[in-house]
Amino acid sequence: MTTEELKPYRPSENLAPPPNWFRGLLQGKTRILLAWAFAIGIGLLARGEPRIPGILLIFAGGTLRYWASGYLRKDIRPAVGGPYAYCRNPLYLGTYLMAVGTAWAAGNVSLLLTASILFALVYHFIILDEETKLHKIFGDAYAKYQAFVPRFFPRPLPAARDVLRQINPEESHHHFSGRLAHQNKAYESYLTAAALVAWVWVAAFLWAKLT
Repeated sequence: MTTEELKPYRPSENLAPPPNWFRGLLQGKTRILLAWAFAIGIGLLARGEPRIPGILLIFAGGTLRYWASGYLRKDIRPAVGGPYAYCRNPLYLGTYLMAVGTAWAAGNVSLLLTASILFALVYHFIILDEETKLHKIFGDAYAKYQAFVPRFFPRPLPAARDVLRQINPEESHHHFSGRLAHQNKAYESYLTAAALVAWVWVAAFLWAKLT
């Protein structure tokens, strides 16, 4: 079965797109401003040397984003290989792990909880908006993908290969591509991870000198 043989997607009542005002709020530079606010929070609250578990979580998130980038071919066919066999949004999951890891490295529980709440509020609607778009592009193929692979929290084992090949029959799309990862600028995930760890260390160092 190929994507072309599947019936066009018909929006269901269960799919709740984000409100127009919220979609507008998230467009433009809003997410960039939230990222800067998070960085400022780290600068104000970081104390002591970065905690090792937090550092490991930051780089785990960066690695997940790098891995996912080697499978993502935007608007061509659904990405189902690698981490996409476990959850539908591994890039966002990697971002969340990096944010939580940074708060953990800074040793601040309140910042960790705040980051988790804001991430859930913002990215929940971002993901819903993207799912609406993907349904229009891929039709029933994406609906089937939704039925077997969870939205955000990974399943313990990958979805069955035969199911994933029905969703995306292109064999090469089921294997990691270093060239594709480079085209998607996957290396930026590790640069960001290193910058986050460095910022936590610098902020803690400056507070130690000031107090």
